[in-house]
Amino acid sequence: MRSLFLTISVLAAVSAFAGVKVAGMEFVPKDLIFAAAEPKSQATAEGTLPDNCKWTFSSETRVGKREEPGGRSTCIRYYYKTTVVLQETCPAPNDKVTTVTHSSERITADGPFCPDNSGRIAPPKTEAHVVSSGTTAAGKQQDIVVQPDGTRITLQSDARGITVTVAYTDGTADTLALPVK
Repeated sequence: MRSLFLTISVLAAVSAFAGVKVAGMEFVPKDLIFAAAEPKSQATAEGTLPDNCKWTFSSETRVGKREEPGGRSTCIRYYYKTTVVLQETCPAPNDKVTTVTHSSERITADGPFCPDNSGRIAPPKTEAHVVSSGTTAAGKQQDIVVQPDGTRITLQSDARGITVTVAYTDGTADTLALPVK
């Protein structure tokens, strides 16, 4: 039986990749640094597959920020880097283990956020939460997690496999599935 829970771990900061320019401005600045993932932004799950195989799921969202000029004050734009990983581990002959990994990642932006009347700027969203957990009409376990940037992750699993559907806030979606046949 699988359990879905938020886990605590600290990951090193990484810089973003250069990307698309709109009106001469880069969507993700080259020098943008993403902070370590907040523990509350991480979700994990695990379960079993046929042939003594196991699967593990993890997701996290890292936050980066950039100051932008905004009228009479400096505003902040937050960038969210959400990563989802689904991994299968199976025993192999000679005590070796085979691993198959599927992953999906997006960077989305929110803001800009400018100081309010008291001079405060809204902090970034940093907490993932479970929206629902239960059994579908088809008898599959289903869990839905929403990452801090609004990315919605749906896990559906049974004794034969798992499918993870990731719906990002930019309108794109990915599906990760195990076992791979």
